[in-house]
Amino acid sequence: MLSELQKLDFEALKAFIRFCDEHGLRYYAIGGTLLGAVRHKGFIPWDDDVDVAMPRKDYDKFISLVTSGEKIGEDFSVECWQAGDKIQSYFAKICSAKFDIREDVLEESSLRKGYLVDIIPLDGTPEGVLSRKLYYARVMWLRFLCGTANVHTGIVTSRPKWEQCVLRVVRALRLYRFLSVEKIYRKMERLFRRQKSETAMFAGTVMGAYKTKEIVPRTYFGTTYDEYSLWEFEGLQIRGPKEWDAYLTHMYGDYMTLPPESERKVHYKKQICPIRKEADRK
Repeated sequence: MLSELQKLDFEALKAFIRFCDEHGLRYYAIGGTLLGAVRHKGFIPWDDDVDVAMPRKDYDKFISLVTSGEKIGEDFSVECWQAGDKIQSYFAKICSAKFDIREDVLEESSLRKGYLVDIIPLDGTPEGVLSRKLYYARVMWLRFLCGTANVHTGIVTSRPKWEQCVLRVVRALRLYRFLSVEKIYRKMERLFRRQKSETAMFAGTVMGAYKTKEIVPRTYFGTTYDEYSLWEFEGLQIRGPKEWDAYLTHMYGDYMTLPPESERKVHYKKQICPIRKEADRK
Protein backbone atom coordinates (compact mmCIF):
# COMPACT_ATOMS: atom_id res chain seq x y z
CA MET A 1 0.00 0.00 0.00
CA LEU A 2 1.30 3.43 -0.91
CA SER A 3 1.98 6.02 1.77
CA GLU A 4 0.20 9.37 1.60
CA LEU A 5 3.40 10.95 0.30
CA GLN A 6 3.84 8.29 -2.39
CA LYS A 7 0.24 8.87 -3.52
CA LEU A 8 1.08 12.55 -4.02
CA ASP A 9 4.32 11.57 -5.80
CA PHE A 10 2.38 9.29 -8.13
CA GLU A 11 -0.23 11.89 -9.03
CA ALA A 12 2.54 14.43 -9.70
CA LEU A 13 4.33 11.91 -11.93
CA LYS A 14 1.11 11.29 -13.90
CA ALA A 15 0.67 15.04 -14.38
CA PHE A 16 4.27 15.38 -15.57
CA ILE A 17 3.98 12.52 -18.07
CA ARG A 18 0.69 13.89 -19.39
CA PHE A 19 2.35 17.29 -19.88
CA CYS A 20 5.29 15.69 -21.70
CA ASP A 21 2.97 13.72 -23.99
CA GLU A 22 0.96 16.85 -24.81
CA HIS A 23 4.08 18.82 -25.74
CA GLY A 24 6.18 16.08 -27.33
CA LEU A 25 8.85 16.13 -24.63
CA ARG A 26 11.22 13.23 -23.99
CA TYR A 27 12.03 11.99 -20.50
CA TYR A 28 13.42 8.99 -18.62
CA ALA A 29 12.75 7.57 -15.18
CA ILE A 30 16.13 7.33 -13.47
CA GLY A 31 17.67 6.42 -10.13
CA GLY A 32 15.39 4.93 -7.51
CA THR A 33 12.29 5.50 -9.65
CA LEU A 34 13.65 3.30 -12.44
CA LEU A 35 14.89 0.76 -9.90
CA GLY A 36 11.44 0.69 -8.31
CA ALA A 37 9.79 0.14 -11.70
CA VAL A 38 12.13 -2.76 -12.55
CA ARG A 39 12.26 -4.45 -9.15
CA HIS A 40 8.87 -3.56 -7.61
CA LYS A 41 6.72 -2.43 -10.57
CA GLY A 42 6.28 0.79 -8.65
CA PHE A 43 7.77 2.62 -5.72
CA ILE A 44 10.59 1.19 -3.68
CA PRO A 45 8.62 0.75 -0.43
CA TRP A 46 10.84 3.12 1.53
CA ASP A 47 11.35 5.70 -1.25
CA ASP A 48 9.78 9.12 -0.91
CA ASP A 49 10.17 10.98 -4.21
CA VAL A 50 10.35 10.59 -8.00
CA ASP A 51 13.39 11.21 -10.20
CA VAL A 52 13.17 11.88 -13.94
CA ALA A 53 15.70 13.13 -16.47
CA MET A 54 15.09 15.12 -19.65
CA PRO A 55 17.56 15.59 -22.53
CA ARG A 56 18.84 19.17 -22.44
CA LYS A 57 16.82 20.24 -25.50
CA ASP A 58 13.59 18.95 -23.94
CA TYR A 59 14.43 20.30 -20.49
CA ASP A 60 14.99 23.79 -21.88
CA LYS A 61 11.66 23.60 -23.73
CA PHE A 62 9.96 22.38 -20.54
CA ILE A 63 11.36 25.34 -18.58
CA SER A 64 10.31 27.74 -21.35
CA LEU A 65 6.76 26.39 -21.27
CA VAL A 66 6.29 26.54 -17.50
CA THR A 67 7.88 29.99 -17.18
CA SER A 68 5.55 31.29 -19.89
CA GLY A 69 2.48 30.21 -17.93
CA GLU A 70 1.82 26.61 -19.01
CA LYS A 71 0.60 24.49 -16.10
CA ILE A 72 1.01 20.78 -15.49
CA GLY A 73 -2.33 20.58 -13.73
CA GLU A 74 -4.51 22.19 -11.09
CA ASP A 75 -3.06 20.22 -8.20
CA PHE A 76 0.65 20.75 -8.89
CA SER A 77 3.12 23.45 -9.86
CA VAL A 78 6.68 23.55 -11.14
CA GLU A 79 9.28 25.61 -9.32
CA CYS A 80 12.55 26.64 -10.94
CA TRP A 81 15.08 29.41 -10.50
CA GLN A 82 14.40 30.71 -14.04
CA ALA A 83 10.92 31.73 -12.87
CA GLY A 84 12.32 33.60 -9.90
CA ASP A 85 11.31 30.92 -7.42
CA LYS A 86 13.34 30.81 -4.21
CA ILE A 87 14.40 27.22 -4.73
CA GLN A 88 17.64 25.73 -3.37
CA SER A 89 18.19 23.66 -6.51
CA TYR A 90 19.59 24.16 -9.99
CA PHE A 91 17.02 21.80 -11.54
CA ALA A 92 13.24 22.09 -11.58
CA LYS A 93 10.97 20.40 -9.06
CA ILE A 94 7.25 19.67 -8.86
CA CYS A 95 5.39 20.56 -5.68
CA SER A 96 1.80 20.21 -4.52
CA ALA A 97 -0.61 23.13 -4.83
CA LYS A 98 -2.84 21.64 -2.13
CA PHE A 99 -0.40 20.39 0.48
CA ASP A 100 2.57 21.99 2.19
CA ILE A 101 5.40 19.46 2.41
CA ARG A 102 8.33 20.05 4.74
CA GLU A 103 11.57 18.07 4.86
CA ASP A 104 13.33 17.34 8.14
CA VAL A 105 16.75 17.01 6.53
CA LEU A 106 18.80 19.69 8.17
CA GLU A 107 20.84 19.93 11.30
CA GLU A 108 19.08 21.16 14.42
CA SER A 109 15.90 19.46 13.12
CA SER A 110 14.94 22.51 11.09
CA LEU A 111 12.56 22.19 8.17
CA ARG A 112 12.62 23.25 4.54
CA LYS A 113 10.16 22.97 1.67
CA GLY A 114 9.79 19.48 0.25
CA TYR A 115 9.08 18.43 -3.32
CA LEU A 116 7.51 15.47 -5.10
CA VAL A 117 9.36 15.12 -8.43
CA ASP A 118 12.92 16.10 -9.33
CA ILE A 119 13.33 16.98 -13.03
CA ILE A 120 17.03 16.87 -13.87
CA PRO A 121 18.56 17.88 -17.23
CA LEU A 122 20.48 15.20 -19.10
CA ASP A 123 23.71 16.73 -20.39
CA GLY A 124 26.70 15.52 -22.34
CA THR A 125 30.35 15.78 -21.30
CA PRO A 126 33.59 16.64 -23.11
CA GLU A 127 35.13 13.82 -25.17
CA GLY A 128 38.72 13.69 -23.90
CA VAL A 129 39.58 12.07 -20.56
CA LEU A 130 41.47 15.14 -19.30
CA SER A 131 38.80 17.54 -20.57
CA ARG A 132 36.14 15.47 -18.86
CA LYS A 133 38.03 15.49 -15.53
CA LEU A 134 38.45 19.27 -15.73
CA TYR A 135 34.74 19.57 -16.52
CA TYR A 136 33.85 17.45 -13.49
CA ALA A 137 36.09 19.58 -11.28
CA ARG A 138 34.37 22.75 -12.44
CA VAL A 139 30.90 21.28 -11.93
CA MET A 140 31.79 20.10 -8.42
CA TRP A 141 33.16 23.56 -7.58
CA LEU A 142 29.97 25.22 -8.79
CA ARG A 143 27.90 22.71 -6.82
CA PHE A 144 29.87 23.57 -3.70
CA LEU A 145 29.34 27.29 -4.32
CA CYS A 146 25.60 26.62 -4.56
CA GLY A 147 25.67 24.93 -1.16
CA THR A 148 27.64 27.86 0.20
CA ALA A 149 25.21 30.44 -1.19
CA ASN A 150 22.26 28.54 0.30
CA VAL A 151 23.91 27.73 3.63
CA HIS A 152 21.66 30.16 5.54
CA THR A 153 18.75 27.77 4.89
CA GLY A 154 20.58 25.09 6.89
CA ILE A 155 23.19 22.40 6.33
CA VAL A 156 22.10 19.03 4.98
CA THR A 157 23.63 16.42 7.27
CA SER A 158 24.13 13.95 4.39
CA ARG A 159 26.98 16.13 3.09
CA PRO A 160 30.56 14.91 3.70
CA LYS A 161 31.84 15.93 7.13
CA TRP A 162 34.50 18.24 5.69
CA GLU A 163 31.84 20.11 3.70
CA GLN A 164 29.69 20.47 6.80
CA CYS A 165 32.63 21.95 8.71
CA VAL A 166 33.44 24.45 5.94
CA LEU A 167 29.80 25.45 5.57
CA ARG A 168 29.43 26.01 9.32
CA VAL A 169 32.34 28.46 9.15
CA VAL A 170 30.78 30.15 6.09
CA ARG A 171 27.45 30.48 7.91
CA ALA A 172 29.01 31.72 11.14
CA LEU A 173 30.90 34.45 9.27
CA ARG A 174 27.90 35.09 6.99
CA LEU A 175 30.13 34.80 3.92
CA TYR A 176 27.13 33.59 1.88
CA ARG A 177 26.09 37.26 1.62
CA PHE A 178 28.80 37.73 -1.01
CA LEU A 179 27.46 35.00 -3.32
CA SER A 180 24.51 35.17 -5.71
CA VAL A 181 23.01 31.73 -6.20
CA GLU A 182 21.29 32.88 -9.41
CA LYS A 183 24.65 33.92 -10.89
CA ILE A 184 26.06 30.51 -10.00
CA TYR A 185 23.09 28.81 -11.68
CA ARG A 186 23.68 30.91 -14.80
CA LYS A 187 27.32 29.85 -14.90
CA MET A 188 26.19 26.24 -14.64
CA GLU A 189 23.70 26.79 -17.43
CA ARG A 190 26.37 28.16 -19.77
CA LEU A 191 28.73 25.29 -18.94
CA PHE A 192 26.10 22.59 -19.50
CA ARG A 193 24.80 24.09 -22.73
CA ARG A 194 28.29 24.04 -24.25
CA GLN A 195 28.23 20.25 -24.13
CA LYS A 196 26.90 18.14 -27.01
CA SER A 197 24.01 16.49 -25.25
CA GLU A 198 22.64 14.59 -28.27
CA THR A 199 25.94 13.19 -29.59
CA ALA A 200 28.40 13.06 -26.67
CA MET A 201 30.12 9.78 -25.84
CA PHE A 202 29.14 10.16 -22.17
CA ALA A 203 26.07 11.84 -20.72
CA GLY A 204 24.01 11.91 -17.57
CA THR A 205 22.50 13.88 -14.72
CA VAL A 206 25.61 15.30 -13.08
CA MET A 207 23.45 17.54 -10.87
CA GLY A 208 21.78 14.49 -9.31
CA ALA A 209 22.50 13.12 -5.83
CA TYR A 210 25.22 10.75 -7.05
CA LYS A 211 27.06 13.52 -8.93
CA THR A 212 29.61 12.22 -11.48
CA LYS A 213 28.54 8.61 -10.90
CA GLU A 214 25.39 9.51 -12.84
CA ILE A 215 27.47 10.04 -15.99
CA VAL A 216 27.24 6.92 -18.17
CA PRO A 217 27.86 6.04 -21.83
CA ARG A 218 25.19 8.01 -23.69
CA THR A 219 24.11 4.85 -25.54
CA TYR A 220 22.68 3.56 -22.24
CA PHE A 221 19.80 5.94 -22.97
CA GLY A 222 19.63 4.80 -26.60
CA THR A 223 21.35 5.43 -29.91
CA THR A 224 19.29 8.61 -29.83
CA TYR A 225 17.11 10.01 -27.08
CA ASP A 226 14.06 8.92 -29.07
CA GLU A 227 14.68 5.36 -27.87
CA TYR A 228 13.55 4.08 -24.49
CA SER A 229 12.28 1.07 -22.55
CA LEU A 230 8.79 0.89 -21.07
CA TRP A 231 7.99 -0.13 -17.51
CA GLU A 232 4.95 -0.57 -15.33
CA PHE A 233 4.93 1.79 -12.37
CA GLU A 234 1.92 1.42 -10.06
CA GLY A 235 -0.18 0.61 -13.14
CA LEU A 236 1.24 3.53 -15.15
CA GLN A 237 3.53 3.09 -18.18
CA ILE A 238 6.76 5.07 -17.79
CA ARG A 239 9.90 5.39 -19.91
CA GLY A 240 13.35 4.25 -18.86
CA PRO A 241 16.77 4.17 -20.53
CA LYS A 242 17.07 1.79 -23.47
CA GLU A 243 19.96 -0.08 -21.83
CA TRP A 244 18.25 -0.15 -18.44
CA ASP A 245 20.16 -3.18 -17.11
CA ALA A 246 23.56 -1.59 -17.83
CA TYR A 247 22.38 1.67 -16.25
CA LEU A 248 21.08 0.05 -13.07
CA THR A 249 24.13 -2.21 -12.74
CA HIS A 250 26.38 0.84 -13.02
CA MET A 251 24.38 2.72 -10.40
CA TYR A 252 23.55 -0.05 -7.91
CA GLY A 253 25.51 -3.21 -8.73
CA ASP A 254 23.33 -6.26 -7.93
CA TYR A 255 20.20 -4.15 -8.09
CA MET A 256 17.65 -6.98 -7.83
CA THR A 257 18.87 -7.92 -4.34
CA LEU A 258 17.18 -5.95 -1.57
CA PRO A 259 19.55 -4.01 0.69
CA PRO A 260 19.75 -4.88 4.40
CA GLU A 261 16.89 -3.42 6.44
CA SER A 262 19.33 -1.06 8.17
CA GLU A 263 20.01 0.60 4.78
CA ARG A 264 16.35 0.96 3.76
CA LYS A 265 16.08 4.60 4.65
CA VAL A 266 13.97 7.40 3.25
CA HIS A 267 15.81 10.40 1.85
CA TYR A 268 13.98 12.76 4.19
CA LYS A 269 11.42 12.71 6.95
CA LYS A 270 8.57 14.67 5.39
CA GLN A 271 5.55 16.31 6.93
CA ILE A 272 2.38 16.89 4.89
CA CYS A 273 -0.10 19.61 5.82
CA PRO A 274 -3.02 21.05 3.81
CA ILE A 275 -2.33 24.54 2.50
CA ARG A 276 -4.67 26.99 4.18
CA LYS A 277 -6.39 29.45 1.88
CA GLU A 278 -6.73 33.10 2.82
CA ALA A 279 -10.45 32.66 3.53
CA ASP A 280 -9.66 29.84 5.98
CA ARG A 281 -7.26 32.04 7.93
CA LYS A 282 -9.88 34.67 8.74
